[in-house]
Amino acid sequence: MVVPAALRAVREFVTAYGREPTHLVRSPARVNLIGEHTDYNDGLCLPVAIDRELCIALRRADDLPAAGTGIGAHLRLVSEQDPTPAVVPLPPPAADTPPPARATGWARYVEGVAVQLAATGLVPWQGALASDIPLGAGLSSSAALELAVAVACTHLAGAVPAPTELARLAQRAENVWVGAATGLLDQLACVGGIAGHVLRIDCRTLTVTPVPLPAGLAVVVIDTGSRRQLVTSAYADRRAECARAARALGVPALRDLDALPADAASRLDPVALRRARFVIAENARVDVVAGALARGDAETAGRLLLAGHRGIRDDFEVSGPELDAAVAAASGAPGCFGARMTGGGFAGCAVALVDRDRLGPFTAAFQPAYSARAGREAVLHVCSAVAGTSVTALR
Repeated sequence: MVVPAALRAVREFVTAYGREPTHLVRSPARVNLIGEHTDYNDGLCLPVAIDRELCIALRRADDLPAAGTGIGAHLRLVSEQDPTPAVVPLPPPAADTPPPARATGWARYVEGVAVQLAATGLVPWQGALASDIPLGAGLSSSAALELAVAVACTHLAGAVPAPTELARLAQRAENVWVGAATGLLDQLACVGGIAGHVLRIDCRTLTVTPVPLPAGLAVVVIDTGSRRQLVTSAYADRRAECARAARALGVPALRDLDALPADAASRLDPVALRRARFVIAENARVDVVAGALARGDAETAGRLLLAGHRGIRDDFEVSGPELDAAVAAASGAPGCFGARMTGGGFAGCAVALVDRDRLGPFTAAFQPAYSARAGREAVLHVCSAVAGTSVTALR
């Protein structure tokens, strides 16, 4: 029997600290249905918070200022996935601490959030982390962690920041402290999720509009088993190429174009031209898919997902062999309306919209088709849309 992350986090806390936690933070993964690489182009995207979650069981530790570490008051977070805890002294390191002196691995995300919150008045706490979110799969495990730590810190300190403020804070931690040049999509989706809905996010105005997900439609996340390293990938290159295209076309961001100008080929190098063509088309797809979902038109939504995958494969060039194999196998399986890769790209997960009544035939057809194409097995997650990052008192 699979033990939920929430229960595992509580058990881990008791084992690590010998007492009961007082609060539980839940932070969901997210999958982006359409609108990929549009967030840092001030564009639109359509993510959904899903029922794969990261949980932190915690309690204030004012009564244990040293807790055996010899560093005074601190935040301490143990994880079921790593024997080395994340320990952040209070006050946290200065914002200008050079990268070599910062924490490493997952602890750097924890530390980065604490650094961003330093001016708000942090209190010491102990926590234990457990997660059902596959690491490196493009489902925003890092954003879920950032938001969970941010909510834990602010709640225990008596603060209640707005979701958008929390998302911006978490993004700064990832951009500035960790060094990953991500947009705001992941953090907004994780913190702003609404049960039963996808989110139409305008990344310029930060307006979030819930769009109902049809009850008979399943969001199936396909973990291809391939993995990438975001910080060392070509993600930053794509961001720079988009900025270059926008400058050459005389607009603040590619969001500001509804179509390529007639002379675009003479104003842009071939790479920037492909990037701009994808972002402009992808931005337009978001509202078409949102409208289709709102009226229950799964066929139109699925068709646009497939078009988005072709664009991200051919013009944005961030797909990969396993992702292409997953989309081909899914789109050919019964009950599937459409599929595409999701996340930053190169590896990780694809997403498919599938008729809930045909999940059995879909799975039976998908697995052998994918294995034949990719030479490996995939893991299918049938997901529901859930609420965003939250904290609950346990006693």
